[in-house]
Amino acid sequence: MRKLHQKNTVRYFLIVIALLFFLFLSGDFGLVDVQKTAIVMAVGIDREEDAFIVTSQIAVPKASDSGKSSETVQIVSRGKTVADAFEEINAKTGWYPKLVFCRLILLGEKTAQNNVFDALDFFLLDEYISDNCLLATCDGQAKDLLNVKALVDASGSVAIQKILSSHAQRVGTVLPTTLREFSIGYYSESKSAFMPVLKTQPQQDPVDDTSPNPPNGAAPSAATQAQTSAQENGGKNAENKDEEKPIFSAGETALFYAGKRVATLTEEETFAFNAVKNKLRLAAYSVETNEGAYTLSLKRNSPKTVCTLGKNGRVSYQIHVKISAGLLDSANAFSKTEGIDGGDTPPSAYQAAEKLLAAQISSTFEKSRVSGCDLFGLLETLQKRENKRFESVKTTALENAALTVRVQFQNIR
Repeated sequence: MRKLHQKNTVRYFLIVIALLFFLFLSGDFGLVDVQKTAIVMAVGIDREEDAFIVTSQIAVPKASDSGKSSETVQIVSRGKTVADAFEEINAKTGWYPKLVFCRLILLGEKTAQNNVFDALDFFLLDEYISDNCLLATCDGQAKDLLNVKALVDASGSVAIQKILSSHAQRVGTVLPTTLREFSIGYYSESKSAFMPVLKTQPQQDPVDDTSPNPPNGAAPSAATQAQTSAQENGGKNAENKDEEKPIFSAGETALFYAGKRVATLTEEETFAFNAVKNKLRLAAYSVETNEGAYTLSLKRNSPKTVCTLGKNGRVSYQIHVKISAGLLDSANAFSKTEGIDGGDTPPSAYQAAEKLLAAQISSTFEKSRVSGCDLFGLLETLQKRENKRFESVKTTALENAALTVRVQFQNIR
């Protein structure tokens, strides 16, 4: 009996090995057939009446002498749903869109005016796309922004991802979000979320480079005319050779309530919110004083928020931000005994910074209150700590909340 059992065990073991070997040989190991697959790097979604216009930025393999192995192309498709629009890519090109490498979803202005989850639900249901995909919106059409060849990279999506990096958030200039984070906010009790607003801007403002007129109305010399002509021709050739390319910015932040864009934070308000809710490291902050302009280096911040519900049903929200900072630069020259490590930072610079940042935090909270977007998470805190009374106050908690802001700058020494 024991021998029979041992024989059966060996047979089962061999069968399992055979099955595993078969699965090993039949697997594709995650390889992508580039001849049949459209590797989607970024998606732009616009709305036009009852249709979705989907712009897919696709990586296309291409050999070249410069060493670049791929380039990107934009394919625009249309459908009653986002899934329908993606299926049109296959009908147009013969490629099947693969979203596993998609790292950016850009929503156009009209898409953000409606419930954005009319479009985003497809990506939540798609098991192949990562929920860490970046989200952003823009003023105008998303397809126009993805078509931009920026200065830092020929691919618009790659250039956008660079400015939405975690480093940009640590210095307070950008407030990035992912599909997962935005969805959590949308499906929470507050129905509130945010995403950065992407814009393009020129590298620099136009410079007046006109030459002065000759004195006493005299005509310019032949040498001057020749030099001017050469400069003009050289400038035209340089302009034709290297076209002026814009850069992206994402300092403004769009606030969403129930999936619709309801307000926009300025760049200063975006920085203020980062100071309250995120960790800042080596962020620059400029202030004006009677002695001149100063730029402080914010080494680290220690924010603390307290949300309480009074007996009268009114919410009290207290914000205390403590920041260690030093002097990074000044509009006036430093004296011999002054350093730029914060050792001789004028008290007026800290006082001006405290006053300015407190005002910007208050402005951010007020914009959140008026729009109905619970940006600071009051409802989430009340739901956890005041669960018994939460239902009776949740509709008026944000509107009637009493705000107290205290900002304290201290020398890094």
